[in-house]
Amino acid sequence: MGRAATNVLRVRGNLRRAGAPAGLGGAVALVLAFAPGGSAASTPAGPACGAQTAGVVYQVENRIVHGIYQNELSSPEVQSDLGHVTSSTQLASAVASGNHRRIYAATHAIVYTPHWHIVRLRVLSRSGKVLADVGGPYIIAPLTGKITYNGTVVGTFVTSVQDDLGYKKLVTAIAGIPIEIYRDGQPLMGSVTNPPSTPPPSGPLTLNGVHYTVDAFNAAAFPSGTLRIVVLIAAPSASLSAMTCAQVHLQTITQVVEHVAVGLTNAGFPFLQHQGLFASQAAGYAQGPVFVFDGGQEIAGSNDLPDATAPAPPRDMPDSGEVSYEGQQWLVASFVHYPPDRVYVLQPASVAGDSSGATGATGAS
Repeated sequence: MGRAATNVLRVRGNLRRAGAPAGLGGAVALVLAFAPGGSAASTPAGPACGAQTAGVVYQVENRIVHGIYQNELSSPEVQSDLGHVTSSTQLASAVASGNHRRIYAATHAIVYTPHWHIVRLRVLSRSGKVLADVGGPYIIAPLTGKITYNGTVVGTFVTSVQDDLGYKKLVTAIAGIPIEIYRDGQPLMGSVTNPPSTPPPSGPLTLNGVHYTVDAFNAAAFPSGTLRIVVLIAAPSASLSAMTCAQVHLQTITQVVEHVAVGLTNAGFPFLQHQGLFASQAAGYAQGPVFVFDGGQEIAGSNDLPDATAPAPPRDMPDSGEVSYEGQQWLVASFVHYPPDRVYVLQPASVAGDSSGATGATGAS
């Protein structure tokens, strides 16, 4: 279905705002540990994924981790936040006036407006002189723009909707894997116990006696410069490797979907009252159908999203196994997050494995 997760969980690590919902613009730590609580897919005929298992898991986790970062640069929410800056007549007139007290007040008002997601805003003159800089430290994914007043460019700005700690928490919460952020070649923050003193390259790594595949890539620091992001994907278990590659893909995605359910609840959006929000976010991460059933009846799902064209799911959805939907076969996994609602996650019954294993991140290396 290929839908991006645009209404992503917002976690801010450094900047607290009065009135901002925790996890969607506020400061909140999501401490999650996934324990499968639902039905695993039954074993269809097919070879074990075996040596390709690590590559399949890597592909899923790589997409999730990079997708979270890209979402901080280009999602509809980010465009809305940019609009708060570019449309501010108070800021534009203050910059045009050259009055530093007015410029700071207008900048501060934008950053600390409840329910907006701007964590830092730096305002500059046309010549590049910093006029105001408000927000938290250690910011990731900066965006730039122009400030215009009466049709004339009077200044520029650098802003961001995410800090390093918030990104770290999102990766830990949604992907469920350790992450370490490096600045100037040294560990800055993360969730890795005894991280390497310098960022390791993408590829195999044994750390603290555990075998990992490293996904290492560059991210932009604020207001300029480069951060090195390192995520550690643990070697798959023997039981996971015994599944088909399609099952491995499904089980990895299902863990991510359960993380979303737990994360939304911890962020102040209880699952039983926000199934639509859950379905939107879960389907974005899963890039496939996700449904919530209660007593055999669908109550929310990816088919209900505003841009959806898919039909309703089968009424006799199995808790695990296979189902025919939209003219093709899907593997099904399910779990009960809050009784009696059961969440169903669908992925294509045939998924190509990556026989070459992990070869590096899709982002900048």
